[in-house]
Amino acid sequence: MFAGIAFGQTLQKGATVENPYEGTWEVIYTKFVYPDTTIENNQIVNPNVKLLTKKHFAFGRQTGKNQVLGGGGEYTYDGDTYTEHIKYHYYPGMAGNSLEMKSKIEGDLWTISYVFKDDDLSIEGTETWKRITE
Repeated sequence: MFAGIAFGQTLQKGATVENPYEGTWEVIYTKFVYPDTTIENNQIVNPNVKLLTKKHFAFGRQTGKNQVLGGGGEYTYDGDTYTEHIKYHYYPGMAGNSLEMKSKIEGDLWTISYVFKDDDLSIEGTETWKRITE
């Protein structure tokens, strides 16, 4: 509230702050660092699309003629931390886990970075998503 007053803005009692994540996003850049290799891509042929409501997310993409990869669940955010509470995922090790990510939204671009490790996978990821406005 202090920052709003300092800039000449006040929130009405009961007013809610807009959720910056809500909407539809398309991935435009990925970088995945594995223990033995790094894969970076900024020309994605079949990009993931992520849909976010006030508290749920779902994503998916076509990877082959008859194959779709996806996942979803609920999410929370606080400052520059965005956390997905994954209910289902094409990689079984993700389902039932929460993935905390560093997050930054600038205009219509959203960049997240994270680390995920389990018995079978170790990955450091960076993804940039572009808001779909049409």
